Amino acid sequence: MKRNVVRYITALVCFALFAFYGHAQPVKTREQLQHIAEICDSLNKVEEYGKAQALARRTLAAVAPDDNANLSLFHFYIGVGYQGVLSDSAIFCYERSLRYARLAKNNKRIVNALLELMYLYNYTDGYISERERTAAELNKVVDTTTSTSLKKSCYIKLADYYGVIGWREQELNYRLQSLGLMKTEMEQGRYKDSDADSVNVGVAYFNIGDLYEKMNHYTKAQEFYRQARPLLWNYKAGICAYYKGMATSYIRMGNTAGGHRYTDSLKNMVQRTYNVTDGWSVVFNTQLSNAEYYLDLQNTAAATPYLAEAATLIGTKVKDGIEIGSFNYTMGRALSVQKNYAAALPYLIRAETVGQGFSTDLYAKVLRTLAACYQGLGKWQDADLYYAKYLPLRDSLDARAAQQSMANAEARFQNKEKVKEIAAQKAQISFAQQQRLWLVGGIIALVLLAGLLFLFYRNKKRNADVLGKLNLALEEANKTKAKLFGIISHDLRSPINQVYQFLKLQQLNPDALDENEKAALSNKIQNATGSLLETMEDLLLWSKTQMNTFDAKIQPVNMGTVVTDCQRLLQLNSDAKNIEYEIAIPGELMIQADTNYLQTILRNLLQNAIKAAPEGSLIQIDAKRENGKTQLLIKNQGTAFTQQQYELLISQEPQTVSLSGLGLKLVDELSRKIHAAVSFHYDGTYTLSCLEFEDL
Repeated sequence: MKRNVVRYITALVCFALFAFYGHAQPVKTREQLQHIAEICDSLNKVEEYGKAQALARRTLAAVAPDDNANLSLFHFYIGVGYQGVLSDSAIFCYERSLRYARLAKNNKRIVNALLELMYLYNYTDGYISERERTAAELNKVVDTTTSTSLKKSCYIKLADYYGVIGWREQELNYRLQSLGLMKTEMEQGRYKDSDADSVNVGVAYFNIGDLYEKMNHYTKAQEFYRQARPLLWNYKAGICAYYKGMATSYIRMGNTAGGHRYTDSLKNMVQRTYNVTDGWSVVFNTQLSNAEYYLDLQNTAAATPYLAEAATLIGTKVKDGIEIGSFNYTMGRALSVQKNYAAALPYLIRAETVGQGFSTDLYAKVLRTLAACYQGLGKWQDADLYYAKYLPLRDSLDARAAQQSMANAEARFQNKEKVKEIAAQKAQISFAQQQRLWLVGGIIALVLLAGLLFLFYRNKKRNADVLGKLNLALEEANKTKAKLFGIISHDLRSPINQVYQFLKLQQLNPDALDENEKAALSNKIQNATGSLLETMEDLLLWSKTQMNTFDAKIQPVNMGTVVTDCQRLLQLNSDAKNIEYEIAIPGELMIQADTNYLQTILRNLLQNAIKAAPEGSLIQIDAKRENGKTQLLIKNQGTAFTQQQYELLISQEPQTVSLSGLGLKLVDELSRKIHAAVSFHYDGTYTLSCLEFEDL
């Protein structure tokens, strides 16, 4: 209650603010439209439907013609304003909302509009084809949606639809489905307003009980009525309906004392605590229902007191046209049963004017009773006229009944087929059990034979396993040797070749250089040769440790020392192209790696940089540590080399790879063994080779 008061005050304040400012500043933005939609929602929650409708009408004029989502939304709010009124205007608004929702491809708005239209089509004359089409669309939603809330809403509306067309079994199925979803949501605590939602569950129980009563299952009906009662504790209209259901079901079970007791409880509640039109309508319909029951038994004497009491409520407590039409039909029918056709005719004529306000079934009964009444009066032409009106309706009802029967027959047929399938499966199981007994003996014999074979082949397998392991070890050793020779060959080929070229130059053209140049060149050759010898010795010693396995030995390594060693080894290559170096590596920079693996990687990267760099250019070598990672960067001009080219080279088969490609494959394999990543980047001028280590 307190929550509703707060909602009411909030909604009225928002409405007042909009009413004050809304005309001074026209709505233009989507944000403003969203704010107004929230106000409409607040007003509808506190049942101020008229105010929400008025606000939606004013806002609709400010919505852009191509804003289909908001056109749908505000047409929907206008339709909600006709709450509880069956009118063509409400249908028009919801149909417009549906149309714009389809243009906006807004599934939520589409389904909401369909649900409201389903209710209006069910109970408004002249919309039979629209009703059938909408029901078919909602059935598709039920089959495809995964939303429990949406499925529940569709079940409720479709249950009403099947109730209107007289498909009781389908109506019962959908009402039970919706009740199951409600109970699950309530048990899982997904309801926000526990009082209101428990009432909805109570109403669902009652509707199922009412349906069982219409199907003449009165004990079952009372079972559901009693489950509904505790959930309707503060819902007066629901409690009135509960008293009516218990009263009418007791009457039909032959327990008139029980029926009268609940009827008295209903009257007392309406007179003392619920003196409103809805309450008196329930009393009125209770009397008519009891009268109808006795008329079905041709007992007009028992029906008359109920009709007399219902008549006292007309005009003072009951004014609804459809309810008065129901009374006129029941009264006319009672007089017709007594063969008092002249007295019955005025009541039946007045009932006919209500027309399709009744359900199709009840309207057909009115026409049939009128035809019988005219026939009893000897007015054959009028009787034929009403029979002509009645027969198409009867055929329509029969067709629907036939459809329902076909649906039920199909369901029963499917059940029979399932029973047959189950019987066939049982026969197969029995046969399989017999076969199992025969197979067990055979399996035992096979097990014994298999045991002997196992003992026989076990020794053979052991020998084969030992031989296989030796072959694998030999194959791995051969691969390791091939890799080592590849590394030694690749790393030493270029420095040795450069020394050879300088020595050849001195031999063939000794006069090309003066004494100073010769001395400098000899010094360089001597230094390079010394570095080469040191490298060869290191490689050979390392190769001895790697002859059987190819494993990295991770330990602290000084990055600057490794870079200096690689530069010295390739100095002649650099001098041949007059390449200068710019090295910026902190002397204390240490990383975790295998020294020999790292030297091999750097020699290859630096060697490729020298090959690509143009004559007289600069190669920059830098190292930095940030974000827990250490990067070694080699930057050179010349021929571009990208990450894409690198990945292409290392993906090729070994026999198709060039010498530089072989070096890069070694770089890729060795870097992964020391937990480093190699990448290449080209910015249009420089190629940047990056070797990145994660701190271990």
